[in-house]
Amino acid sequence: MTLFFTGRFQDAGAPQETKPERTFEDPTEARRYRRTMEAKALQEAETVRVFQEAAVRFRHCDRPAEAADAGWGLWPPPAGPAEALLPKLARVPRTDVVVMGTLDRLPQGSTRLYKGKPGPTNPDDLTDRSAAELSTWLADHPGEGLTLYVTVSVTVNTLREGAVVEIINHELAAHAEPFADFLVAESNAPGTGVLGTAVEQHELLFTGNPRYRLIGARYVTGYDDAESYRNRMLMDTYARATLPPGV
Repeated sequence: MTLFFTGRFQDAGAPQETKPERTFEDPTEARRYRRTMEAKALQEAETVRVFQEAAVRFRHCDRPAEAADAGWGLWPPPAGPAEALLPKLARVPRTDVVVMGTLDRLPQGSTRLYKGKPGPTNPDDLTDRSAAELSTWLADHPGEGLTLYVTVSVTVNTLREGAVVEIINHELAAHAEPFADFLVAESNAPGTGVLGTAVEQHELLFTGNPRYRLIGARYVTGYDDAESYRNRMLMDTYARATLPPGV
């Protein structure tokens, strides 16, 4: 499982490609270009920092339900998840899970299921197939690998740890985990997997997705950027995700 790439870069911790420095005859143009590149480098470094911090926070909050969670109505299982989410996603048969973080024009997320590796020319986007159609496809392509490709986008103005954690939580809890459960079930017994539509997955966020509520409650009660998390929840009027009552 690969987590938290940023934009056009490779892994946030990997060395970046070095390009030859541009030269200018006009000193004013050279200074302007240098200031632009310095500002861009600062923004890129800040983006990497925020996404890395959000990744750490998410991992800290991603634990099975515990007795301390009983006040939120999320313990014992099955009221709350009996295992952590990230290790669960890492064990999905024949599937890589990739989370890509980017700066974009809107704070939002997306989760897509692809045959093989995702890309702009990859026609094998399996995301919108029904459970029956996807079950048939899996049976007909037993040797094919899959990728669950999750994008997490924020703007310069919403580049905050809490906003990133909320979008990650939404995408992994509401969308990636149902795909994971379906793929595991199909691997164990073809034809038995259950997979709701995106609309149904969003309805569960509103009525009470246990995984989302557990991770979200731990974050907003344990970390300083709870306000950004809550603000991102309020912005997402389509999904209308909710935390446990009283949190």
